[in-house]
Order: sequence, then structure tokens, then C-alpha cells
Amino acid sequence: MPGTNESRVAASRLEALPRLALGHFPTPLIRMRQLERALSAGRELWVKQDDYSGPGFGGNKVRKLEYELAAAVEAGATEVLTVGGIRSNHCRITAALAARLGLGCGLVLNGSVPVQGVGEPASHAMDRWFGAEVRYVEHGSERASAMARWAGELQSAGGRPYMIPLGASTPLGACGFVRAVLELRGQCDSMGWRPGTIVHATSSAGTQAGMLAGLWLAGWEDVEVTGVSADDSAVVIGAEVRRLVRGVEGLLGVPEGMVTAPVRVEDGYIGDGYGVPSEAGREAARFLARSEGVVIDPVYTAKAMAGLLANVERWGTGPLVFWHTGGQLANFVLGPV
Repeated sequence: MPGTNESRVAASRLEALPRLALGHFPTPLIRMRQLERALSAGRELWVKQDDYSGPGFGGNKVRKLEYELAAAVEAGATEVLTVGGIRSNHCRITAALAARLGLGCGLVLNGSVPVQGVGEPASHAMDRWFGAEVRYVEHGSERASAMARWAGELQSAGGRPYMIPLGASTPLGACGFVRAVLELRGQCDSMGWRPGTIVHATSSAGTQAGMLAGLWLAGWEDVEVTGVSADDSAVVIGAEVRRLVRGVEGLLGVPEGMVTAPVRVEDGYIGDGYGVPSEAGREAARFLARSEGVVIDPVYTAKAMAGLLANVERWGTGPLVFWHTGGQLANFVLGPV
């Protein structure tokens, strides 16, 4: 880590933030030698498997929720509320962790209401199995207001709800990925190498914001991060990443603007939009499964892998780490039970 006074303050503030140890860390960091051979890649390719992070079938949201749920517990919450799509990994993991903590859980989901047990998305079935109460809205733009109304109802009935925004992508949640980068540095140091590039799927921007702040704290400011959008434009996601970075700086007690790394968002692999698998993503998922035995989801990580495969020699330099953010349950639906 850098030895500046700012970095020492930031490291101390990070350790002081309330956090619940809910995940299984460190997650595996594995070299993808077969993929290197298949692509004739002129660089090392690694995968950081946050799909192994633990409860709720794992994924990157566990890291964020360790902080957000700690805040909920400190606030004396009786239940947590959050929002997402029908196949939301974030919502499923929130429901799982709320069950572990003995908290009620309410989810506001947008999209067509699934029929239980008849082609029902597996992730949605898990929401029910973990005991979450679910309400539905038609459009994503309606979720936040529906959650706020629900919180008001619970408060009126004597409850103490804690609202978690989409993806737990808040400055507090992003601190989970500040810690994640420090975890990666420890793994790389033990093996005697360092990455030149990190590629991951991005949407609600918290993962990327936390990574950028974490790279500053780890003294790896020259490591490039490329977020591959699964839905919104590079302009929209880039602005949200910058906003969250400023918030993380505030939590870590360092001057605004201390994190200066460029925000790189690639929006050329979205396909037909949010929640819609792309053909390039499907091909990338099959290619990765057959070359490495690694399963990715069709909605987020497959689009990021499609970008990586098409740009393996153009995106950054040095060893490349693909950060697997989880979500494999999106590949499956539930039949009759």
C-alpha cells in the first residue's frame, strides 16, 4: 500500500467501518491456461471467482451487503427492503443474508410476474424459498418509489425497515470492493505477479467505483479497469461510478479527487438491452465453459466475457483478470415441484 498519510487514514477508516463477515473470502484466483491457448493470447488470463463468495449462490453483492447489512443491524432494523429485476442476483442474496441474520426481507421486482413452478426463474424461486415477501411493478423506474411506500407502511405498523438501493451500489456498499482489491493484491503478492488489467460486468456502478478506490489504496493506480455494461450507456454508468467514488472518498476520510484513475466503460456489448441475453454473450459463455469449465450468466457476465474475447489484445496490458461477479442461476428456470 502507498505510505502517504492519506492512504493510512483511508486504511484505518476502512477497518473502522462496521462490517458483517458473511461471505467466504478470499475467493479463488485461477489462471485460465486453456482459454489462453484457445485464443492464442499473448498475455496471462486469470479469473477472480466471486461466484464462490458464499450465501445465496454467491456473487459480487455479498461484499457490498456485508457493509449495508451491518448498517441495518446497527440501526436496529426489523426488516430490509431492496429492489431489482425478476432474476436479480442482488435481491436473492439480500434475501439469503437477511434470513441468516433473522431479519425480514421485502423485494420490489419489475417485470412479468412468474408462475411458480412453471418456467419460473430459479433466482426468483430462491427469493421465495429464503422467505422474502415480494411485490411487483411493471417498470424499473417505479421500483424506488414503491420501496419507499412500503417502508412507510412498515413504519406505520411499528416496524423499522432499512432500505438498500439497487445493487447495494452506495458508497458504503462500494467499500466492499475497496476491500476486494486489497484481497486481490494479497493473492497476487503471494504468487509474485500483478495484474495490468481488470475486466468485469458493470451496471449499477458500485463494483467499479469500489475497485477504483481500492486500486488507489493498494498502490495499484496504474492497473486499468474496464467495466462492460450490461444495460446503460457508458455516459450514464461512468457518471454514476464517479459519483460513488466521491462518496467512498468521503467515507475513507480523504480529499475529494484523490482517486484519479480514468473511468473506462465499454457499452458495445449490451445487445437488445437490460436482462436480454445477447448472441455474442451466449457464444462467449459456451466458449468459456468448454475451455475452462467456468459457468457464467447470460445477462451480465456473459456480455463482459464477449467484450473480453473480442478485445483480449486491445484492452490494457499485462496479465488480465476477469472478475466473475456471479449470477449463474439466471441460466435456469424451475419446473414443477
